[in-house]
Amino acid sequence: MPLKSRITLLVLAAVTALCAVLAALLWWRDQELTTQYHESLLQGQRATWTKLQEQSLAALRDALDTVIAQEAWQRAWHMQDRQALGALLQQALARHPHWRADLFDARRALVSSTSTELRQDALVETGWVARALRDGEQSGVSQASRERYYLVSARAFGPDGERGVLAVGLDLARLLPELAGALAGDTFLLNVRGREVAGTRPGLLPAEGLAPAVRQPRVGTLPLPAGGAGLAIVQPLAGPDARRVGALLLVRDVTAQRAADRRAVATMAGGTLALILLLGLVVFAYLRRALRPLERSVQVLGALSRGDLRTALDDEDQALADEAGHIARGVETLRNELLNLQMLREERIRTRQQQERLIRRQLKLLAESLDEASRGEILAALGPERAPDSAGSGNELADLARILGRMSGLVTTQQDRLVGLLRELREAMERQAMLVGLQQELEIARNMQLSILPRQAPATAAVDVSALMIPAKEVGGDFYDYFLIDDERLALVVADVSGKGIPAAFFMAISRTLLKSNALFLREPAEVMARLNEQLCAENEQMMFVTAFLAVLHLRTGEVDYVNAGHNPPLLRHPDGSVDLLPSGQNTALAVMEGLRYTQGRIRLASGDTLLLYTDGITEATDAAGVLFTEGRLVAAVRAHQPEGGALPAAVLQAVRAFEAGAAQADDITCVAVRYVGTAGVAG
Repeated sequence: MPLKSRITLLVLAAVTALCAVLAALLWWRDQELTTQYHESLLQGQRATWTKLQEQSLAALRDALDTVIAQEAWQRAWHMQDRQALGALLQQALARHPHWRADLFDARRALVSSTSTELRQDALVETGWVARALRDGEQSGVSQASRERYYLVSARAFGPDGERGVLAVGLDLARLLPELAGALAGDTFLLNVRGREVAGTRPGLLPAEGLAPAVRQPRVGTLPLPAGGAGLAIVQPLAGPDARRVGALLLVRDVTAQRAADRRAVATMAGGTLALILLLGLVVFAYLRRALRPLERSVQVLGALSRGDLRTALDDEDQALADEAGHIARGVETLRNELLNLQMLREERIRTRQQQERLIRRQLKLLAESLDEASRGEILAALGPERAPDSAGSGNELADLARILGRMSGLVTTQQDRLVGLLRELREAMERQAMLVGLQQELEIARNMQLSILPRQAPATAAVDVSALMIPAKEVGGDFYDYFLIDDERLALVVADVSGKGIPAAFFMAISRTLLKSNALFLREPAEVMARLNEQLCAENEQMMFVTAFLAVLHLRTGEVDYVNAGHNPPLLRHPDGSVDLLPSGQNTALAVMEGLRYTQGRIRLASGDTLLLYTDGITEATDAAGVLFTEGRLVAAVRAHQPEGGALPAAVLQAVRAFEAGAAQADDITCVAVRYVGTAGVAG
C-alpha cells in the first residue's frame, strides 16, 4: 500500500477512534438513563400491583369476616353439615362470580369448595392450611392449577377441637384489565415456565423464550407481531413461603419510538461518516503531491527487485536537496552495484542447475521402491528433466527438498495406515462380540420380565380382565398384576418404577414380589402399602421410588377398597358411556420415606362397570411437536370405546399411537381394564 494511503488511513483511523470514544460515552450515558428509567418502571408497576393486591385482599377479608361471623355458619360447622356449609359459601359469593372458596378441616383435608370444575384441585396447598391453622390467617398468591392463579386470603376459625380453615380466592386474571389501565399497557400472567396463562391481549406474546424472564424483576424488549417491538416489564410473583409461582408481565408498544431512535442514530452516523471521508480526501490530495518524487524512486526500486536494471531515475530527481533527492541518489548507487553482481549471479545459477539435475536423478531411482500410486505422485512432482541451459524457478533445491520430505512421509503413511487398519479391525471385532452378548442379555431380561406378568385371566367369571404392557426400552419399570386373594376377593395392581431400563426392571420385580406376598397375608390395601413401603425403604440405596395403585374387589358385592400411592387416578366407565375419575387422595409414592400411613378409599361397581388402570406412559405420550396426550384425551378415548370394538386397552393404545403420529415412545405404556360382570358370574 502506498505511503500516502497509509498516512491517510492513519489519520482516518485516529478520527474514527475519537468518534468511537465519543459514541461510547454517549452510549454509556444512554444506558445509565435507560437503567434509571427501567427502575422507575419497575417501582411503578410494583407499587400499582401492591395497591391493587391490598385492595383485593381487603375485600376477601371482609367476605371471610361476613361468612365466619354468621351463627348459621358456626352451627353448620359444628354439625359438620357439608351441604349447609356449601350453601352458605355459595350465598356469600353470589355477588362475586369470579371468586372461589374452599373449606378445610383440622387435618388439612378439603371439605367443601365452590368450584364446579371436574378435577377438584385445591385452592391452596396443604402448607397454606397448616400455616393458617398455626398463625390464624394466611394471604398471598396461590397457583391452584397449571392455568389458574388466585389471590387468596385464608383464615382459621372454630374452637381448638373443631378448628377449620376457610380460604377465599380471586382469579388473578380478573385483575389484569384494571392493572393494564393503571399502567397504560397490556398485562399478562405467566407461569414459572414463562408460558402465558392469561392476558388482556391474547396471542401477543411468543410461545417460547420467556422462561428465564420470570425469575427476577427486569425490563427488556419483546418482539411483537408484524415486526413490532415492545417494552416488557416483568414482576415475579411469590407465594407466602417466598417460592416463585409465576410473574406479571406489562408490555408497551414502542415500535414508533424505536423507529425514531434508529432514524436519529442513522442521521448522526451518516453525518460523521461524511465528515471523515471529506477529511480523508483533503489529506490524500496533499500527500499525493508531496510524495510524487518518492513514488518514482519506489518504482525504480521495484524494477531493480524484479531484476530489471535498465530503469533509472532522472537527473532532476537526483539533484533535489531534500530527503527525496538523498533517496534518489542512493537508489542510483544501488543500481550500479546490482549491475556488478549480475555477472556473479549467472555463474552461481549454472552451478546450482548441475546440482539439481544430479539430485533429481537420485530421487527418481528412490521412487521406484514405492507403490504404484505413490510412485506416480513423486514422478509427477519431479517432472521431466530440464536442459542444462533452461531457466528454472529460482528455488529448485528447496523444491527437491520438499519432494524428498513428501517421499519420506508417503513411506511412513503407508506403514501407519496398515497398522491403523489392523488396530481398527481388532477393535471392531471386540465391539461386535460385546454388542452381541449385550443384546442376548437384554433379550433374556425382556423375556424374564414378560414371563412374571399374568398370562391368563383370573379363575372367576365375575370379572372380565384385559391388559397390555409395552416397555419403552428392552425392559421397563412398569408392572401390573391381578390375583385371587380368596374365593371372593380379587387383587388388582398397576405400578410404575422411577427410571427405565434394567435397574428399573429389577426394582419392579422386587416390588411386585413383595406386594403380592403382603397382599395374600395382610389383605387390607392400606396395610399392604404401609408394609411394602417399609420393606422398599430398608435397602433402597439407588433412591428409586414406585407409584402404585392397589385395589381389592369383592366379587359378590362389587365393593372396591383401594389405595393410590402417588399413581395416576384410574378411570371408571359406566355402561352408558360416562366416565368418572377416582379420587387420588393424599398418599405418597412408595420407597420415598419410612413410617408413612396410607389412606384407602372405597367405591362400589355396578354390573357392566369397567375400571381402567394405567401408567403415565399414556397421559404423557407426546407427538412430534412435544404436545402431551393428557388425561383429557384418555377420558375421551375411554368414553368413545364400544365393547364390541375389542378390548379397552387395545383401543387406548390405538388412540395413543394415532396421537403420536410416528413419534418415538418416551415411557413404558401399561393399561389394565377390569369389567365387573356381577354376582351372576360368581359360582355358588
